Amino acid sequence: MLAAAAFVMQVGVQGAWGIVPAHINELVPDSVRGLLPGMAYQLGVLFGAPTNTIEYALCDRFGYQGALAGFEMAVILLLITVTLMGNENKGKSFVRDG
Repeated sequence: MLAAAAFVMQVGVQGAWGIVPAHINELVPDSVRGLLPGMAYQLGVLFGAPTNTIEYALCDRFGYQGALAGFEMAVILLLITVTLMGNENKGKSFVRDG
């Protein structure tokens, strides 16, 4: 059961994050393509920094498993929402003409 749960967690979070930089690069204009993925990563670290403190506070109320599962579900739902909000630009050329 533990191995199956670990596998699902890896697929749900870490496996999904591999597509995020490619998706961001497809959405941004040429002028900020070099800046935006790195800035998005750093802002993610900034906003994610209080996660341990919040999870520790939630541990007393929901238990360790509940706090981790709650954050896991929130991350998955947020990623789905952000992905659905953007248009897919599959096949977009990253080479400037001219």
